[in-house]
Amino acid sequence: MTMQMIQATVEPATERGPDQLNSAWADFTAHGDVILNGTASWFTPSTLVVVSITELDGDGNPHMGDARMTVNNVQPYQGGVQVRVNIEWGSDLRGRLMYVY
Repeated sequence: MTMQMIQATVEPATERGPDQLNSAWADFTAHGDVILNGTASWFTPSTLVVVSITELDGDGNPHMGDARMTVNNVQPYQGGVQVRVNIEWGSDLRGRLMYVY
């Protein structure tokens, strides 16, 4: 099975601290099964990363739409994180991945 790969730059939401959780986000447009490849220099293969997904409204705000969106797999690597998601909708929707690491 070949999945579409979407490139995104991960934007930090807060300043990093050595002894605290940090967060970041990446916006995208897609539908169906896709792999979102978020690049950010601070990720390594051993980074503990938790990812959530939400749909965005027309103003770019998180919103509970009719489409079901799921995160299926998360793989950190040197310089980024790949996330396999499913957006159960027949056409592209705007979405946001939120990372806690």
